[in-house]
This record gives sequence, C-alpha cells and structure tokens, in this order.
Amino acid sequence: MKPAILSIEKWHITLAILAILLGGLLTGAWLISIALSLFGYIIWMYYRIHQFYIWIINGTRQNNVPDSDGIWDKINYQVLQDKNKSNNRKKRLNALLKRSQSILKGFPYAAIVLDQSNAVEWSNKESSALLNIVKNDKGQRINHLIRSPKLYKLLHSNDRSNEIEIESPKDSSVQLLLKLITLGVDSKLLIARDITQRNRTLEMRKSFISNASHELRTPLTVISGYLEIIKEDKSLPQSLSSPINTAYEQVERMQNIIEDLLTLSRLESTNDIQDISTNINMAKLINHICQDLNRQVIIEINTNEIIIGIETEIISLCTNLIQNAIFYTQKHTKIITRWYKDKDKLCFEVQDFGAGIPHKHLARLTQRFYRADKGRSKEQGGTGLGLAIVNHIAQRHNATLSINSKVGIGSTFTVRFNLSQPSPL
Repeated sequence: MKPAILSIEKWHITLAILAILLGGLLTGAWLISIALSLFGYIIWMYYRIHQFYIWIINGTRQNNVPDSDGIWDKINYQVLQDKNKSNNRKKRLNALLKRSQSILKGFPYAAIVLDQSNAVEWSNKESSALLNIVKNDKGQRINHLIRSPKLYKLLHSNDRSNEIEIESPKDSSVQLLLKLITLGVDSKLLIARDITQRNRTLEMRKSFISNASHELRTPLTVISGYLEIIKEDKSLPQSLSSPINTAYEQVERMQNIIEDLLTLSRLESTNDIQDISTNINMAKLINHICQDLNRQVIIEINTNEIIIGIETEIISLCTNLIQNAIFYTQKHTKIITRWYKDKDKLCFEVQDFGAGIPHKHLARLTQRFYRADKGRSKEQGGTGLGLAIVNHIAQRHNATLSINSKVGIGSTFTVRFNLSQPSPL
C-alpha cells in the first residue's frame, strides 16, 4: 500500500477513534460508544463493497467507476488496469491469429488441415505442388488421395513425434518428409516438405566419411607402428614413456573410430554388400562371444530357434551390446544375456544392473557419437558408434532395437527378430 493510501486509511481509522472518544466522554457509556462507532465503520465498508459489486456485475465500465478514496480507489484502479490488459491481450491474440493464417497460406511447405476422420478440410498452394492435393479434394480422406502404408500408419499412430519419408505422388524423384501435428480434439495438421536435396547431401556426407576413413586408415597404421616400436624401445627415456603411451592409445582409439565409421558406411550402402545370408545358431554364437570376454556374463538360453542373416553383422550386434554393458557398469555388476522366444519374435537381450541411463538420453542413444556420459565413455575408450551400428544391423535384419533403463536400477537392450524371417538381402 502506497503512503498516500495509507494516510487516507489512517484518517478513516482516526475518525472512528475520535467518535469513540467523543461518545464515551459525553455519555460515559464507553462500550456503547465503541459498538456504535464500529457499527458505523462496518456500514460504511459494506456500502463501499456493495458499490464495488454493482460496478463489477455491470461490466466494470470506466464511466461507471464508483466514487471512492483510499484503498477502494486503488482497488478500482487495479481492476480497470487488469481489464485493459485483458482487452489488449485479446487484440494481440486476434492479430496473431490473422497473422498465423496469413503465414500458413504462404507456408513454404505443404500444409493440410484434416478433420477427425482424416478428411481434407483445407490446404495451401504447396500441397498441390508436392502432394497433388487441390481444392476439389476437400472432404476426401487423405489416405485415399495418397496411397502409402507409411502415411496410413502415421495417421493412426498415437505418437505425434513420428515422421515419415515418402515419394511425392506427383513426382517420384522428389522425397518428402511428412509430420502430423494435433491441433485440437477434431483437427490435425499434416505438413510435408521437400527433403530431396537434404537426402542428397546426406549421401554426399556418407560418401565423404567413407572415403576419408579409407584414406586415414593407412597413415594411422604407419603412425601406430612407429609408436609401438618407440614405446617398446628399452632405451626410451622415462620422461617420454608416458606421452608415447598416451599417443599410442589415442591412435588406437582413432583406428577404432575409423573401423566403426567404415562399418556404418558399409551397413548404410545397399550396393556394397559382400556377405551372404546363412542360418545362424544364436545359442552357439552367444556362448562363443561370452567365452572371449574378460568378465563373467550370465547366459540364459530359452530357445533353440535360429535366425537367417549375415553372421558377421549379428556377431557385431551381440558383441557391441555385451561390451557396452561391461564398459558402463562396475566390475562386479551382474550382466545377463538372454536368447528367448516372445510370441512371434525371437529376442536377444542384454540386461545390466548398473547405474542406469536418464530417460532424456534414451531416444538419442543410437545417434552417431552420442554419449549419455561423455567423460566416462572417453575414459573407457568408446567411439560413440556402437549403438548406431547395432541399430543399423537390426534394421537390415528386419529387427527392432528397444532400450529400457531406470536410474539406479539398470538397463535392458533388446533386439527383436521376426520368427519366420526371410533373408534380409
């Protein structure tokens, strides 16, 4: 309360006290004087509240503000200020809505508003250029206009973070990225943008990474060889021993990164496949991998089912998942490897009881060079490519990788293969 308001309220209270004193001195009935004075003050306050109530229910118009002073004047002023702010907000929102509609009309991407049944309600000009959706298509279901199993799944998926890539129904050489956004209970916005150039750039990047990795392989091998000769030289001064060992370790780490990059490049290339599909005995393969480890891993084999695939890639998948569990858990932490049948799926699973991974990292773990714990990963010598390799191998074998983890409990990595699996190639 500001001093001016406080002084006015003090004056009101002072008048009430003077009335009590005057009545008490004149009559000697102090209790009656106090009661009457307080009753008068309450009646006055009630009158002010009644005026305020009448003003409120009549719409708080500025020309009908009740006469008041002190704190009531401040309350009336504050109500008017809030009303003005609310009106200004409404004006800004209306202006923003009109601006948004204008932006949507000039949106550089195809934008289509769908109703609850996925019928077209509105579309912009780009929709005609990219998706061949015209004004006459209003009321038609989008999945009848664009025949795509991917689009059908997107429309009926509850996960609005999903995106799909399809060929343009107007030009098969154009690649489109589609995303569905929920606008309300009964409306959705389908956005499509041309990613042809982006995909070409990605292909160029993959080619560059592959070529650069091949070119770096030979000089690193030479450097590694010289460093190995130097560090085994008994005449090497003690002061140089530590730097040479560190350099050798970093060269080894770089060689591992290059090998993993080359593996990823090969997996991503559909024209560079030299292996052939064979029957793979997973039980035998898992036992063989775990025998070569320097850490005890519990093996649980609950089925003798085999899968059809590329054995070298499946070995890489299993090894990466098991070694990840070893790298990122304490020495005596229990690790379990399972091979079992779950309905129509064959599952390879690696479970550890380590520190766990925070939920915010799980969706990005299969990205290249992404690490949930960067410091520890570098300390262990990880490349940050292991799970990316696992994910690519799983996709090539029509399998899916799922990751479940809780902090303080542990992590479970599961690869689910189709039970009756055709050759992935």
